[in-house]
Amino acid sequence: MLGTDKLKFSITDEFGLWPRIEKEFTSRLPLRNLIWKGGITQTAQFVSQLAVEIAVNQESISGEEIVLPGQQQSHALLHICLVTIGEHESDTHKAEARGRVKAWALKAAQHKGASWLVVFVPSTNETTQRASAGPKFLNMRATIYDRLRSDIQSRKDANHVVQLRPEAIDSWNSLFLAVRERAVQGLEDRVMTLGEEIRRLDANRMLPGWNYCRFFMVKETLVSLYRALGLNDEALAQYDELEAAFFQLLDARQLAWFSKFGGGADGDDFTDILNLSKKPYRRQIADNTISMFDFRLYLFGQQSRLLIEMRQFEEFVVRAQRFVATLSLAMREPGTGLSAAFVAAWSYSTCQNIVEICEGVQLAQADRSGAGRVLAAAKAEFLTSARQQLDLLGTLARRLPPTYLRRSNTHTRVTTPELSDDANIEPNVTNPVLAEALGSDERFDQVYVRTCEQATQYYLESGRRRFAQVLQGDIAQLHICRRRWSDAVRILRPLVPADSLHVMDVHLAERLAVCERELGHKDACLDLVLRLVENSQFLDAQSCTQHAAMLEELVNEVPAARQIQSKLFRAGDVAADDEAGFGVVVDIRSKVPRTLRAKRIEALLVAGNRDVQQLEVTMDADDVELSSDLTRVRLGTDVVSCPGRFEVQSLRIFIGHIEFIVPVSNPNARRFVRLNAHPASPRITFYPEPKRLRVKVAASNAPIDAGMRIWLHDANSHLLQNRSGDDGTGMTLTVADAVAADSHAMLEVALDGTQPASGEVSVYAEYSVDGELRMLLDTELVEFVPPLRLSAHIEQGQQPDSASILQVRAQCCALDPVRLHTLCTDGKADADSAQLSGRGFLLFAETATVVQAIDTVPSSVDVHVEFSSLLDVLQAQINDYVCSLAAEHKLSRHTRYLQRLIMAHVRQTIDAPATLRESRLVCEPFAPLWSLASQDCSQEVRAAMRRLFHKLSGQSLDTSCSCQRSLDMTLELALVTPAYVTVSLDSRFCRAFEAASLRVRLQLDGTSGKRLSVMVVSSECMVAGAAAQEVSVRGSVELHFSIVPLATGYLPLPEVICHEYTDDLCWTRLHTMLCDSPSSLCVLQNDSLPVICSVPVGFAACAANFFTHPLDLLKVRLQTTKGANGGLTTVVRSIISQQGVLGFYNGISAAVLRQMTYSMARFATYEELKKQMSSPDGSLPFYRMAVAGITAGAVGGICGTPADIVLVRLQNDGSLPAAQRRNYKNAFDGLFRIARAEGPLGLFKGAVPNVSRAMLMTGAQLCSYDGFKQLLLSTPYFSEGLLLHFSASFLSGFVSTTITSPFDVVKTRVMNAGSNSPYRNLFQAMVLITKEEGIRALYKGWTPSFVRMAPQTILTFIFLEQFRNFYWNRYSIRKQVRFE
Repeated sequence: MLGTDKLKFSITDEFGLWPRIEKEFTSRLPLRNLIWKGGITQTAQFVSQLAVEIAVNQESISGEEIVLPGQQQSHALLHICLVTIGEHESDTHKAEARGRVKAWALKAAQHKGASWLVVFVPSTNETTQRASAGPKFLNMRATIYDRLRSDIQSRKDANHVVQLRPEAIDSWNSLFLAVRERAVQGLEDRVMTLGEEIRRLDANRMLPGWNYCRFFMVKETLVSLYRALGLNDEALAQYDELEAAFFQLLDARQLAWFSKFGGGADGDDFTDILNLSKKPYRRQIADNTISMFDFRLYLFGQQSRLLIEMRQFEEFVVRAQRFVATLSLAMREPGTGLSAAFVAAWSYSTCQNIVEICEGVQLAQADRSGAGRVLAAAKAEFLTSARQQLDLLGTLARRLPPTYLRRSNTHTRVTTPELSDDANIEPNVTNPVLAEALGSDERFDQVYVRTCEQATQYYLESGRRRFAQVLQGDIAQLHICRRRWSDAVRILRPLVPADSLHVMDVHLAERLAVCERELGHKDACLDLVLRLVENSQFLDAQSCTQHAAMLEELVNEVPAARQIQSKLFRAGDVAADDEAGFGVVVDIRSKVPRTLRAKRIEALLVAGNRDVQQLEVTMDADDVELSSDLTRVRLGTDVVSCPGRFEVQSLRIFIGHIEFIVPVSNPNARRFVRLNAHPASPRITFYPEPKRLRVKVAASNAPIDAGMRIWLHDANSHLLQNRSGDDGTGMTLTVADAVAADSHAMLEVALDGTQPASGEVSVYAEYSVDGELRMLLDTELVEFVPPLRLSAHIEQGQQPDSASILQVRAQCCALDPVRLHTLCTDGKADADSAQLSGRGFLLFAETATVVQAIDTVPSSVDVHVEFSSLLDVLQAQINDYVCSLAAEHKLSRHTRYLQRLIMAHVRQTIDAPATLRESRLVCEPFAPLWSLASQDCSQEVRAAMRRLFHKLSGQSLDTSCSCQRSLDMTLELALVTPAYVTVSLDSRFCRAFEAASLRVRLQLDGTSGKRLSVMVVSSECMVAGAAAQEVSVRGSVELHFSIVPLATGYLPLPEVICHEYTDDLCWTRLHTMLCDSPSSLCVLQNDSLPVICSVPVGFAACAANFFTHPLDLLKVRLQTTKGANGGLTTVVRSIISQQGVLGFYNGISAAVLRQMTYSMARFATYEELKKQMSSPDGSLPFYRMAVAGITAGAVGGICGTPADIVLVRLQNDGSLPAAQRRNYKNAFDGLFRIARAEGPLGLFKGAVPNVSRAMLMTGAQLCSYDGFKQLLLSTPYFSEGLLLHFSASFLSGFVSTTITSPFDVVKTRVMNAGSNSPYRNLFQAMVLITKEEGIRALYKGWTPSFVRMAPQTILTFIFLEQFRNFYWNRYSIRKQVRFE
């Protein structure tokens, strides 16, 4: 405290009245419940009590002004003069006494910072004398009290004189009322006086000679006044201003009056911050002799006492932390002359002193919720700081090694001087506790451990368990320093978590690792070191290097081999190894800051594109050096060759006795790679023949040992589960002899005829090269049936001498056109052989016939055919082109994969008739294939493949070249009656699951009038109704069947089987032959849907309209607003203010009705017109697409016009005056009222602009969507999927909005005009709007229209595509072949 807390009342008693009134006067002190205005806020403040000190006749009244700082507290706040004058006294005495009082009052009034009061006390016999006195003239006799009041009546305030009758209670109340008023006035005057002095000093701060200490003393005088009033918050604010001014001057280096920093004296390192009587601080401040060290201690001590009195303990600990940190930092600056030991001792003592203060206040504050936790945390932090000072002091006193400070890594670091290992500094400490602790290691350890345990306890009380663990680690560090390893391990093991390490756990793990190694626990030490290296981001470079060296030693010292799943290594990018054999290149990143040598690295690859049991392949590399950052490792194997797409699942790195498991795949990033066949693996090729399959096994540059075994399985037989082939699901082949390098061996496989025309065959082979077992796994597309079907029959002559006719026919039974080079017979007949050569390509079901007259009917005939299919010709040329381009772009390793991929694309997209017609390959472009081909490849390979495919797209392929295959068959002959059959489809274009009419025309050779049974058989179509019909044939007959296609695409016509009814009541199958005339194909369109499928499109449009209806309403309001006053913001505000948020959904029922009529009608019409207007090859030119869209728009516009009229009127009704509103209840109410008021034709008002807009809208929207979809698909960036549908529909919405905006404006104006419309027709309306409002008026509402139409278009088309995919996936059968 500053002196006393009481203010002084000075009493002048020249008449000896004080003993008479002292008891009663002092009993009414201190003054209570004062209200005054004089603080910082200048607002009325309540003072609960004001302590007063009475001084009687101790201070004279003079006019001296108070100028000395700090002396305001010693001067009286209120001067009271006690006066008594009897009526019986002489007039001379009365006049003299009154004069002295008057003179006293004049001097007191001149006294600044104080107030005064004259108290008149009547004599004891004055009442008796007044009662015995006679009557006065007109009762106007004046008393002594009245005369005293009149003597000072000239002053404005007459309340400076008060009369006191000691025996009357009311008189005492009046007296103290006046005392309270005079005291408050004195306080205000004193504060005003001090404020003026402070402002004057502060204004002169920049002048020479200005002294901060004088400024401080004046401010502190004001503080003492506030403290006397109990206004501690005001007092604290003054000290805060002084502190701010001090640091401001300190930063500006303007504290020249502080002659020295101070500190360093005996006892300065042992400070009680609340003990301000230790030194004469105020006298030193007044004399300008105080040091900066003592000044900061005094200032913080005053602030601390105020905070504690105000019970602001949280603020106290915050300021204490800042004070200790800033002052200790200042003491360490050069020029202070303070040693590191003194600074550490002072910091330790101050932190301990603050903890003692907090412990005292915590007992008084136990009832406050949360205060205990805050104070506990603060005490823990101060004790932690004290422990850090013990580290430094112990090092200086040689109780700890010089390196201890560098090894002690806690969560809070203390700035310490650099100490050499041979430093010998003896600290001079006056703190008795520290002095005793630094005297011996045992006592030092006791103080150290006690400090850490106290801090740990407080951390646990505050809920900071992590910090408590760190302090436990500091105790363990002390045990390590004393080489007490077991004690350290006992403390550290429970502290190190078993899962992940954080920044605080890392230092604990470091110490535990050292202890475990010293105790010989190498396995435990290895686990800790691994975890430390994994979390190297929390360590410095030196520690990381030390742990890496320890790791390298431990992996070879552990007693037994171990397998560890560690994050020490991380696999990066994975790519195929294009330079070596069958292998990959893996980027391995290591967290170890030094190079490690791995004995072996293995990678586990799993096939990622097979529906069967997963195939696992292991690749390895030996003796690999793993650098500290990134190492590119090449892994491979010569044992397995399995081209395809693989996922690298894990890596195994063998270092020393440890096997590190490094996971590669995770849910967020999968590592896939596509591998090509091993260049040294054999090549297996298939050649189909009737009822057999020839297999060619070609060796590479490495010879194959004898005993090679090959398993063949079709795509549905789970090839990896049963490799023996004994269960009937596959075939087993054996190459008995060895195959030399660059040679081949041929094998044959008998077929039972149940195989399809073509299919995928999985090949698994086991073979040996120089005694080393190897495996091959691949998938090939194999043709099980030749593309030609050969047949022969004999027509016996009618006359006995006539020759018989031998007919041999070759019929194309594949969709791939076949060129017939040679068809010859050399049977057992005596006649010369017949030959046919030079024939062009045969299309599906077309035949080539060789006719020969023979005399003797043989039982069989040998047929030799040489042919080449169109795909064979194209494949030969494509293979040549790909080989040359791959070599040019350094992609030779990918040649086989590219050839398969390109041929699969050709098979799926080739237009065979156009290819033959134009003598060049006609199919979809090759350029988009590069993204599929380069999947899972490196950036260099992707760029090279892109260049290759773009160059391949410019190549022209010649279909006239030859690529011949031969076929030899022996055909059994029998005398048959042939039936010639012509099969055609009445409706060439049809959809799946819709019936089509099949026409079968039969012509029977030989005897007529036979009874036949005609049956239609097909695996791709279903016969509706009767599959067989019985007829009597006389020459020719025509039958009709109804078939239902079961798949999409180009399907072969059903097969027609004829049976003849013989006399023995048996049916004999006739030999049926298709006529030479070309037959039709059953063409199914993939992009057509039944009309009923357009119903969900209407619901999709309704759902989209729910989100876009507010925008449509804004568009209508903008379009019906004339002039430039109706902006978007104005319309929105108008709707919200008049109708609220629900006003944006006016007319929603009409909008739903419009979508269910307009959208459904136009989509259904468009789909049906597309089907009807498609070309025979299934294509649809853009102009036909546009015609279909415009026509569909007209139909939809007519159907949706009534609902559109109601919608426009409902949406615009809110903008009309109340008298003009139509107030339709809903859409149907609007339809009935319009029809009743305006006639049925009123429902079609504005139909012309509406239909025009609908025609343009549908034509632009649907046609542009299909056009943009095809355009985006032609680029390498899009494929069939949601992104394609979104992009195409977004662009479609932009185009359709721009085209239809003028018609939309005219439609809205006409529909909203009513019966008195100024618009006569579409053209006149456009001209009138443009003339009155400008051309931009035709595009009013474009922005909300686009914002509405874009999401509606996107949602509608996305729903349409998803439903189309669902429909075809659910109800169609698709056969796809995938090549790797």
